[in-house]
Amino acid sequence: MTNEKNKMNKFVAVLMGSIILLLTSGGKIDTLLNLNLFISLSIFSILSYFSIRAYELYKYLGIAMFASIFLLSPEVFSTRKGELFPITYIIFTVYFSIIFGKYLYKRWKSYL
Repeated sequence: MTNEKNKMNKFVAVLMGSIILLLTSGGKIDTLLNLNLFISLSIFSILSYFSIRAYELYKYLGIAMFASIFLLSPEVFSTRKGELFPITYIIFTVYFSIIFGKYLYKRWKSYL
């Protein structure tokens, strides 16, 4: 069951990544075989996968992570190019630090 759920999460992440890419690009995708398109799709898909995993564990953090993905594209807020992407990094760092902290706590408790 876990493997099937993980496959579904990966499919939804790729789908969400492509939707985010289409929404944030503003219809400026010129060719389908552009290297930048594949790089952007993979980045958005990976971030979407982590936001789906975060939504399963922590609802509000997952929503904040998904909303912060839109801040990566410079076309969304054209007046603030390059100023909003640290928000995404901070939110994803908080998620990874929570996961790492829980792992260390479980490991520490098992050695007592």
